[in-house]
Amino acid sequence: MSSYKLLRSALDGKPLYKIGKFNFILNSLTEQVPATTPQLLEEAATAVLDHMEIESYDKLITEEDKGAILVAAVSLKSGLPFGLARWYPNQLADQVSSIFSCEYLSKGTLYICGINRGDRVCIIDDIISTGGTLIGMIKAIRKIGAEIADVIVIGEKIEYNGVESVLQETGLEVKTLLRISVSGDVSKVIESS
Repeated sequence: MSSYKLLRSALDGKPLYKIGKFNFILNSLTEQVPATTPQLLEEAATAVLDHMEIESYDKLITEEDKGAILVAAVSLKSGLPFGLARWYPNQLADQVSSIFSCEYLSKGTLYICGINRGDRVCIIDDIISTGGTLIGMIKAIRKIGAEIADVIVIGEKIEYNGVESVLQETGLEVKTLLRISVSGDVSKVIESS
């Protein structure tokens, strides 16, 4: 991971801003401040691919907010189709939903599109904080009857214990590529895989 200089520098030493009681990282990968470069997005997708077992999956999935650009880039590089966990319903009768909570919403609903019973999926996301969004996606995917073969996340905010929450509530281990502290005035990448 140390060879991914653009990805590491995009998330290390960046200003933090608070929403409620949680710190967010002002960065170009997830917040587009400054704008995301094609080189950074390609490097992020390559980093995810380096941790994937492509032959183990039928599809990729993420939530549509910040993870969508990342999963689209991984889809292009891997040749795997992807589905999305949307924040609004599409009014189809067979759409599966799951209520979740996360650090900036007390409660919301995710609606799964593009995943079917029997699919083997890899969940990809940008950053895990409390794990609430991932837990919501996992519950909805399991309702569908799909198998979750992997969960891969670019960055883990270590102070919010999201990886531990996902493991405790779902039994799934989350592969994180960068461990990030958000306890000071700026982010600090403290470990990478």
